[in-house]
Amino acid sequence: MFVISVKTGKRKTIAVLAAVLLVVTAAIVVVKLNNSAPQADNSGKKYSLAASTNEERVAFFQQFGWEVKPQSVSDGEVTIPQTFDDVYTKYNNIQQEQGLDLAPYAGKTCKQWVYEITNFPEQEVMRGTLLVYDGKVVGGDLCTPALDGFMTGFDGQLDSNDYGVNEPTLARGNDDALTMAPAKTVSSAVEEAQSKASSEIPANAWPTD
Repeated sequence: MFVISVKTGKRKTIAVLAAVLLVVTAAIVVVKLNNSAPQADNSGKKYSLAASTNEERVAFFQQFGWEVKPQSVSDGEVTIPQTFDDVYTKYNNIQQEQGLDLAPYAGKTCKQWVYEITNFPEQEVMRGTLLVYDGKVVGGDLCTPALDGFMTGFDGQLDSNDYGVNEPTLARGNDDALTMAPAKTVSSAVEEAQSKASSEIPANAWPTD
């Protein structure tokens, strides 16, 4: 009876240890998954969304070939509206084109960081805006600070939708808030600038896996 009792105890001990090992292994896997850098996919090109630190935010722009000043121009908080008006609907179209979507963050408050881009073609002043939630980029844009300028996605590609040809276009005011600028007609000079700027997007934009 004594020998049988000992064997039964060993079986229970082994079973308990196996269960503990399973739980620990599962916990390690979950932690690794949670700590892995989030990514977005834009037309098959993946880019990191990590933005917990200033270094990560600067590195975010560098993925697209942009050079930015190391310190942000401004930072603050922005609450994504629960219901999108024309401005946010148009803005979210830009986000979806670059593999993001603000809809899941409706009603949530994000951190907004604005950086100055120093190597955008044909522009002396260009700013990059990041919307960050829980240390992850959930939206953003590149734009000129002037209301009669333009706004693009992170890749900097200029097209008629970004410029808002013959229709109101997106812009940012002095407080970096989204607004709608008056409609305008793109001249041949602007069209030429579009073509030149698109051709001069840094060759190292987009990382390779």
